[in-house]
Amino acid sequence: MTLPYLTDDCIYYILQHLQNDRSTLFNCLLVNRFWCKSTIPLLYANPFINMIEKNYSIISTIILCFNRTEILRLKNQLGISQINDIDFDEEDYKPLFEYTKHLENYNYFIINSVICKWFVKYCSDLSISHNKICDDIIPIFHQSILRQSRNIKQLDLLLYLFYNENFKNFQVQNFTSNLTKLNSLSLNFHLIGTNYTKINEIEQEFLSNISNISLNLRKLTIKLPRTNRSLFQYVTSNNLINTSTMEKLCTIIQKQNKLKMFKITNCYTLLNNVLLSLEFQKYSLVQIEFINSDFSNVSLKSLNDFYNLESLTFEICKGLFLDQCEVLNLASFKLKGLTFKRNIWNIDVTSLMVKYLGASLQRLFVDNPTIPLINNISMYCLNLICLKIRINFHIDLSVLPFFKNLRSKILNISISYYYSNNINEFFINLANNIPFDIKKISIHLLNSNNFLRFKEFLDNCHNGFEVIYLNHMIELEFLKIVLNYIERSNNSLKILGIRELDKELNDEELKLLNQIKAKGVRIVDFNTFYNVYYI
Repeated sequence: MTLPYLTDDCIYYILQHLQNDRSTLFNCLLVNRFWCKSTIPLLYANPFINMIEKNYSIISTIILCFNRTEILRLKNQLGISQINDIDFDEEDYKPLFEYTKHLENYNYFIINSVICKWFVKYCSDLSISHNKICDDIIPIFHQSILRQSRNIKQLDLLLYLFYNENFKNFQVQNFTSNLTKLNSLSLNFHLIGTNYTKINEIEQEFLSNISNISLNLRKLTIKLPRTNRSLFQYVTSNNLINTSTMEKLCTIIQKQNKLKMFKITNCYTLLNNVLLSLEFQKYSLVQIEFINSDFSNVSLKSLNDFYNLESLTFEICKGLFLDQCEVLNLASFKLKGLTFKRNIWNIDVTSLMVKYLGASLQRLFVDNPTIPLINNISMYCLNLICLKIRINFHIDLSVLPFFKNLRSKILNISISYYYSNNINEFFINLANNIPFDIKKISIHLLNSNNFLRFKEFLDNCHNGFEVIYLNHMIELEFLKIVLNYIERSNNSLKILGIRELDKELNDEELKLLNQIKAKGVRIVDFNTFYNVYYI
């Protein structure tokens, strides 16, 4: 009788199903040669972010994949010091697989962190300064990984890397020719200095090659240089980034086939150029984010033609005025998500944009709402599912009565910082003015160690909540308040989110917690589920 066996395709699909279970994949390496060969690409597609916690042995593996030039550079940097378990003099050694060629997710910052932690854990006895590791040794690793990687799909790169001495002879063409599979690109530019005028040849060659080779990006993130000034101070000079660089970035945007997500940070000037370039993607763009950018003298007219735009974010932006927003009255897209965070413009600008873009909104994020803003949300956002409100510094009680008109099904309140002695009054008024249609609520209060604030809310709110998230830790008096609400609401509550579920409870606390669960309430971790309703 012939024993049944799995076809190669079946084995491959089984292994793919296990791609996030690294411990099981390591066991699969030992089955036979085929299983081993099929498992390696999955293990090394994203080895830095999916590592078993505190296991940084991937760095030792990468060193074994160095070529002779890279080994020599590393030896020169280490001097007489050596790394345990690695024989640099064994020149004929070749690893069983080309591990790094399978890398699909290259994130400069994560790789840096892993290398540093590896040195701390395995090379603590080496007399090498942290600065030397960062400036002279880590770039050797980056060069080696970039040289060998042939399957990168997500690339998150700090361009300052190209300014390192180790990259003088780096073959950019060979590297970028391997980026045809790239679907996500994040470019992080570094402020070299306000007097820096020399165009870095490697950086420029890299950008030019990207614009000709990587034409199928779905996500593009550009983080331009930022000054050392305060978060809320801006520069109007264009000296922070080379003009040629900006032109190449615009070309990259224009040449993409179907770009869906775009994010730009620290764009103080030339934002009009970026918007004009984005017009080339008006049929495909779904999500746009503007972070720390200046809209002075910028026309929003081009946004009107982004037919499939679903999500729009403005965070820490400035320079936008009412007359600039009027053109959005003719917008052709139907937004599902709109976010305003810490913007430095008149709140009426936010209110007007909500009026023009609110009809199709399902998710809305606003800061420090005013009465006109809440009124516009109530009148124009009739399909709203989740409203997230963040309050900073000042709590305006006069706004709360207008909450009664909100049409949202989910309310997420975050109080970051406040200078007010009316915080308890705020919770009472909030509770009294929440519409009964809101069945799910999340409240995050910074440094909340006083259960009485949540008592004011639960004692005064309506009885119809099905989900409540409160960033308060488990303690006896707090559990009593929650249990009292459940009994008053006739067991309508289904999910309760709270903090520190791993806390060791005393007998009374455990008894109350079990009574809450017996009422049919599922207890979840607040930190895990805080934003579950705002995606």
